[in-house]
Amino acid sequence: MKRLVRRVAYTITFIAASVIGGWWLGKTLSSFSFEMPYWLDVTIRAGMHLAGAPDPLDPEDIETFGLLSLWFACCVAIAAVLGIALFLSRRNLKKRRAR
Repeated sequence: MKRLVRRVAYTITFIAASVIGGWWLGKTLSSFSFEMPYWLDVTIRAGMHLAGAPDPLDPEDIETFGLLSLWFACCVAIAAVLGIALFLSRRNLKKRRAR
């Protein structure tokens, strides 16, 4: 039971750190002025048409979905970095305990 509680606590902490780190990284990246890639614009427009959005599409909605996808990508990147760091620290800890 103790192991399960510890694993749940680690998982919640990992997810929270990924979301907060992704928010921070996304906020930093979105402060720079850049054009939305064409492929992302087309993908968002196609998704909005499939969801039943009325024509003409609102450019603010497309921008919002673009920022949401940027935040999601930043969260995934932070989770990958945290996962690698966690793996390396656990491996280092096991080496120290084996000595």
